Amino acid sequence: MEDGELRKQLGQLFIVGFDGLSATLEVKRLIGAPYYIGAVILTKRNIANAEQAISLVNDLQSAAKEAGHARPLFVCIEEDVSLTSAIASVAVPQRPGLQTANALCTAEDAYQYATASAKLWGALGINMGIADACNAGFGLQKRSTAMPPLSGDQLGRLSAAQLAGLRDNGIIPCVKGFPGRANSDRGLDGSLSTILKDRDALECDGFIPYRRAIAEEVEALMTTQAVLPCLDDSLPISLSDTAVNVLRSTFQHGGLIISDYLDVSPIKSHYATERSAVLSFHAGSDVVMVSDTSSSPSMFDAVLNACKNGEIPLQQISNSVLRVDKLKDRFLNRESASKSHGPGDLDSIVSEYQRLSTITTNEVPLKRDSPSCGVATVDKPQQFAIEPFNSAEAMSQVIELWHNLLPQYAVPASRLADLLMRPNGAHFTVHSERTLIGFVATYVNKDRPAAFISALLVHPAHQSRGVGTALIHHARTHLRSVSGARAVTIGSSFPRFWPGVPLDIKKESQAFFTHRGFCVHPGPSARDYFVDLKTYEAPAMILERAAKAGIKFMPWEKDQYGECMARQKELFGTDDVWIGAFERLAQAEQHSQVMVAIDSSGKQVGWTLMLGPGVGLSNDLAFPPLLGDNTGQIGCVGVHHDVRRKGVGLALIATAALDLRKRGVEFIFIDWVNLVNWYEQAGFKVWREYRTMTLNELA
Repeated sequence: MEDGELRKQLGQLFIVGFDGLSATLEVKRLIGAPYYIGAVILTKRNIANAEQAISLVNDLQSAAKEAGHARPLFVCIEEDVSLTSAIASVAVPQRPGLQTANALCTAEDAYQYATASAKLWGALGINMGIADACNAGFGLQKRSTAMPPLSGDQLGRLSAAQLAGLRDNGIIPCVKGFPGRANSDRGLDGSLSTILKDRDALECDGFIPYRRAIAEEVEALMTTQAVLPCLDDSLPISLSDTAVNVLRSTFQHGGLIISDYLDVSPIKSHYATERSAVLSFHAGSDVVMVSDTSSSPSMFDAVLNACKNGEIPLQQISNSVLRVDKLKDRFLNRESASKSHGPGDLDSIVSEYQRLSTITTNEVPLKRDSPSCGVATVDKPQQFAIEPFNSAEAMSQVIELWHNLLPQYAVPASRLADLLMRPNGAHFTVHSERTLIGFVATYVNKDRPAAFISALLVHPAHQSRGVGTALIHHARTHLRSVSGARAVTIGSSFPRFWPGVPLDIKKESQAFFTHRGFCVHPGPSARDYFVDLKTYEAPAMILERAAKAGIKFMPWEKDQYGECMARQKELFGTDDVWIGAFERLAQAEQHSQVMVAIDSSGKQVGWTLMLGPGVGLSNDLAFPPLLGDNTGQIGCVGVHHDVRRKGVGLALIATAALDLRKRGVEFIFIDWVNLVNWYEQAGFKVWREYRTMTLNELA
C-alpha cells in the first residue's frame, strides 16, 4: 500500500480531542495531510453555547472537506459516569446525564431521555454518542443506599432502550466501559484498575448488558484501561488481544471496537503513549482515542511505522477502515454534516429537550420505589427453585403447557414424550407449589459436538418475572459442565424440533433470546418444507433437463451399496448423521427408501432419502405428524460435484416425491434447509422458517 493511502486509512482510525472553543490550527493540521484524522471528540472545554458549538462543528467539517476526506468526520461526545455532561450547559439547566437516566425507572424513561439528548446533539452537528449505557447508575448506586443495584438483565433492558433512543434519532451509539461494572482495585501508587470478578461472576452480571447490546448489533463499543485477570492478567483490556478476541469471536461483535484514551493517567504511567497505540491496534482495536492534539502526531507515526514493518497487519487496518466507512455511510452525509438553523429553531429543540428530560436526580429514589416502575426494587433478582425434569410427575404438565403455548407445534403427546426422553437430553423445571410454571429442554450431540437449548416454556401467568431468564442461565451452566461444545444454540439437531428460533412465534418471544446475548447467525434463514402429494405436479422442465443430460433415477439396490457409500464419503466424510442414515437403512435392508441418480456412464451421482412414515430418521423428527399420519420425508440430498448446477438435484427430489406418492404417502416433510429458493423450483412449499441463534461461551 502506498504511503499516502496508508496515511489516509490510518487517519480514519483516530478520535482526537483538543482545547478551545474554535477549530484551532492544531486540530485542523491533524484533519489535513499528512494525518487525515477522521474523528474528533468534544467535551466541556469545547462548548460554551449552542451557536458557538454549531460554528465549531461546521468549521471542523469544512476542514475535512477541504482536506479531501471522502466522508464527514465523526463528531463524538462522551457521557461519563458523573452527573454532569458536556452538553448540559448548553442553554438548559443542569440535567442528569444518560448514565443517570439509566439508573432511574423504566425502559421508556431511558429511551425518552436518550431521544432528548440525541435531538439536541444532532442539532449541534454531533453524530456519535459514547454512552455509559451498560454501566449506568453503578457509580450513583455505590453512593446511594436508597437505590438498590440493578441486575445485569435489568441494566441490559434499560441500556438497550437508551442505545435505541440514540440510534432512532440519528446518533451513532457507542457503548463504553467494557468489561462492565465490577469491583475493582486501584492502588494508591496510581496503578491500573484491576477488576476482581471471575468469568462466571461477570457472565452473571457485568457481561450481560454488553452481550445484549452486541446481539442487538450495537454499532460501536469502547474498551477500558482496566486489567481483567480472568481474561488477561498482564495487559489492560484496550491493549489485550485476548480481550478483543472475546468481543469478536465469543461475543460476536461486528461493530467498531474503540480504545479509551491512551494518553491519560494512569495508563500513560505504564506505557508510552506511542507504544500503547501500537499495542491497541495490534490487539485488534479498530479506533483509538487521544485526548489532546499534542500527542496525536507521535502516536500516528508510531502506528504508521508498525504497519510498514509488519507488526500491525495491513489487512487488519483495511478491515477497520471498512467498518468505519460503512458506519459513516449509514449515518452521515455531507448535506447534514454542517448545521444551520433559522430563528427560533434552536429554542424549539431546547424546549423539547427540557420537556423530555424532566427527571432530576432528586426524583430517582422516589421513582424507583414507585409501584408503576418497570424495574424491580429488590436487591437481587427473584430466585427460583430449578429442578431436574421428573418425567413421571411432570410429563403431562409439560405436554399440556407445550400445546397451550405452541398450538401450531402441538406435537402428538406420545411423539413428544418419546423425543423428550432421548438419552442425550437433560431438562429442567420450575414449579409454583405443584403447578409447572417453567420448562427448558437441552440436548447434547457429542458427535458434533453441539449443545442445544431446544425448548423454553413459561406459563403465561408467570412470564416477565425472571423464570425464563433463570432457566436459560441454568441450562447454560449445565451444558458447560457436560459438553465440550463452546457454544449454545437455540434449536436442535437430534432429536429434531426447530433448527432455530421459529419466526412465527411472537416477536417478543423471539427477542427474548437476543436480550440474553444470543446472536443471530449470519446468512439465510433455515426452513422446513412440505409437499401435498394429492395435488403435487413435478415440473416437467426439471425432469426433461435431467433426461437430456442422460441422468436416470432408480430406487437404491443392495448391490449399489459400496459405490454409494464410497462416493458419498468423498463429499461428506464420515459424518455419522448423514452417512449413518444410509448405512442404517442398508443394515435394515430398506434400500428402497433411497433414490439414486445414475449418469450416462452408469456412475452414481446423486442420492436422497425418501422415507415412508415411521422409517429411519423420520422417527427423530417432531413435526412430520403435524401434516398428518401418512407423512414421509425427503432428506440428506447429495449431488456429486461432477454434475452440480445441471439440475440433477431438483430432478432427484421431484422423482423421489413421485415415488413416495406411488407408495401411498400423502405428504412429505423436508427439514432444516438453508438453500435459498431451491426446493421451490421443484414445486415444494415452505412450511416454517427459523433463525439460528447462538451464544458462544468463554473458553
